[in-house]
Amino acid sequence: MKRYIALTALFALSASLFSSCEDLTEEPVALLAPEGFYKSPADVLTGLNGAYSAIGSEEFWGRKLTLSLLLRGDMADIGDLTTTTPRIQVNGFQMDPSNGMVAAFWPRAYEGLATINSAIEGAQKLNEEEDSINPLIAEGRFLRAFLHFHLVQLFGDIPYMGSSLIDPNLAYTLDETPVAEVYAGIIADLEFAKQWLPNDQGVRSRPSKATAAGLLASVHLTRENWQGAYDEARYVIDNREGFGIGLAAEFQNLFDASVIDNPENAKEILFTVDFRGKDESNISGYGNYTRDYLASVTGPRGDERFAVGEGWSIAVPTMKVYESWDPKDYRKAVSFDTVAMMGDTLTRYVYWDRASRGVARPHIAKYYRAFGQAGLNGRDSDINAHAQRYAEILLIAAEALNELSGPTDEAMSYVNEVRSRARRELDADPANDRSFPVDVPTGLSKEDFRWLVLEERRLELAFEFKRWYDIVRRDLGNRVFSPEGLEYQPNFNAARDYLFPKPQSDLNLNPNLDQNTGY
Repeated sequence: MKRYIALTALFALSASLFSSCEDLTEEPVALLAPEGFYKSPADVLTGLNGAYSAIGSEEFWGRKLTLSLLLRGDMADIGDLTTTTPRIQVNGFQMDPSNGMVAAFWPRAYEGLATINSAIEGAQKLNEEEDSINPLIAEGRFLRAFLHFHLVQLFGDIPYMGSSLIDPNLAYTLDETPVAEVYAGIIADLEFAKQWLPNDQGVRSRPSKATAAGLLASVHLTRENWQGAYDEARYVIDNREGFGIGLAAEFQNLFDASVIDNPENAKEILFTVDFRGKDESNISGYGNYTRDYLASVTGPRGDERFAVGEGWSIAVPTMKVYESWDPKDYRKAVSFDTVAMMGDTLTRYVYWDRASRGVARPHIAKYYRAFGQAGLNGRDSDINAHAQRYAEILLIAAEALNELSGPTDEAMSYVNEVRSRARRELDADPANDRSFPVDVPTGLSKEDFRWLVLEERRLELAFEFKRWYDIVRRDLGNRVFSPEGLEYQPNFNAARDYLFPKPQSDLNLNPNLDQNTGY
């Protein structure tokens, strides 16, 4: 965990930790105990903003973690083969414990956890009424669960950070926590968050009751607690009007920085990592905090559509991913870019290899097509990365209910609701609706419906950092990385590759950490 864990609150009050949730201007402060700074609920929010900035940093959601998740799945491959070795290793199942991607997002996650714990403990020491302080504690506990959930899925047994570390020496003596105990902590945090968070925070970058219940549904789904997953998803669905959530009318608007804040569009977002909030005169951001490279790493190299610069063609779909997607599905048009401005010519993807290190394949459009204001080469773009959408809640309910009772009318209705939005035209006249994708056919077996839901997740949530986790929890690796799959990966080894290697630098510092099998 290096010094990031030990220096518990160093970043929580730093001017570099400006959050998109609040416009903070605190000056940097050195190591602080929770009781040393937290004098009011406003101070607690200041501390939590440090965690939001760690999550939204380049090392975590802004590139290193999310790019790893994209490349590890079967929906995106390396495009530009001259890119850095750590990325190629992640994509090709050739990682080792020195991998630079892991070495970046592992400590950033623990930095965020340390900041969260300091804020939670500071809040607990305040002489405030429960109704005043518990919603902030719940916000911290949601963020703690969010970070632990990613870590435990990627690494298995990990040090569970349930309290702050004021003594730097303790950082190098933390024991690993078994997976089941990590999940117990995650579930406890989310149940508290669900109880105390408000119905609506006013912004989608801070969690609400629906956010906590939605993540709890995902946790239960991962643990194959089908009843728990269904119950939590139904809680969100049944209370959607009170929570102010539902499907956006137009799929494209979910990935357009200029309109996502419109209430009709934002209602679908349960939780988003907000990279915005930067002053227009300082679009370069604050170091690597709140720095977003997703447009850059997914956009086409050589494209001259935007004044801020071209993309880098790093995470690029294989042709099988593109060609196997039915062209009648509107979501395909939203998810892929197939034309770009090369020189003065609007050019189809088949000719993109003529650009310097260009890649002649359709590219991911969700982060590049409409990223809004941005710095050089798309850095610090306005487009948010959605960590949780209402469409996913519907699909969780469908998958869990199928495991409990088979493909009931209710389970099919949730998939049909997602598909119906894909058919919907903006003019809202049913006569103009698209005819595809069709409703789920009746008479499917439990197994057939299971595959149908997984495919629906793959398409609806394409390139939104969910696919790798689906491959792991459903043990799909040997199937999807075979020569018949969308992305053939001959190095894939199910006995090793469902977990990432823990960073060797941390194992060298902490003898209580064990390396994962095969590394």
